Amino acid sequence: MTLLSVPCPVCAQADFAELYPSTIEHPEHDDVASYFSSSRQRAGYLPIVRCRRCGLVQEHPRDDPATLASVYSGLADGVYDSEDGNRRVDADAHLALVQAHHAPPATVLDVGCATGLFAARAQLAGYQATGIDASRWAIERARARASGADFSAGSLESANFAPESFRVITLWDVLEHVHSPVEVLERVRDWLSPGGFLFLSLPNAESAVAKAMGKRWVLLLREHLWYFSPDTIGRLLSKMGFTLVRTRPKWVSFSLANVAARAAQYPGPLASVSSQLAKSSLLGRAPIRFPMGEMDVVAQRR
Repeated sequence: MTLLSVPCPVCAQADFAELYPSTIEHPEHDDVASYFSSSRQRAGYLPIVRCRRCGLVQEHPRDDPATLASVYSGLADGVYDSEDGNRRVDADAHLALVQAHHAPPATVLDVGCATGLFAARAQLAGYQATGIDASRWAIERARARASGADFSAGSLESANFAPESFRVITLWDVLEHVHSPVEVLERVRDWLSPGGFLFLSLPNAESAVAKAMGKRWVLLLREHLWYFSPDTIGRLLSKMGFTLVRTRPKWVSFSLANVAARAAQYPGPLASVSSQLAKSSLLGRAPIRFPMGEMDVVAQRR
């Protein structure tokens, strides 16, 4: 694997100011996959910088596309699977957002569909759902969950959908992971019919949570390459032929055990307490809902 430096996708410049130094001492020699997914074994990030021209925050340098493709195609995420009930709450919140802007019936493409939970809920609500994900493990579970939806394993770059074949395209927790947001938005724009809606969820570098936590923000992760704000995502969407409709803070649902297990990966006085709480059979199942500094974004193809 190699570490790659890329220019800012919003303004195409390469003039950055460092915000936070890397927390990973020898990234070239680490097991990259151990930092990825809900089942990650370690929490850490490569250098975090801000574009001096437009303000976009990104990881720089970062893992190269071949490394990322290898990690995501072979990903199996048992911890993600174990949070199925809580993730259904999040999927239903996203479904309500989609319904508010484009009621069924409509064709929906869920990019990065994971185990198919959102696509399955959309199918039940009257949409014609299609899902794609790089992880073969995830697609197997998606197909078992919703036989009425169409799921395929593969990268976004290898997908071959007909132009203007979808009225709604969703990228829930996807854009921050991709090598080139410009190329991804270009492809999904081609698949979206004029006036169709694009929905995203992604970390918000200008959120109150991100500002309060600074270098300890829990969404600063090796797998996250981009940290947009309402302003920078709006500028990128406009550049790619979309009109920003709205943004809103995103809330997430997790079990207390999941939150504690993640907290235990960070050094500090609470690490051992969090580790014990993560193993609790009683408190561990308790669901909690809270903001992590993410945003939902609605845009429309011009």
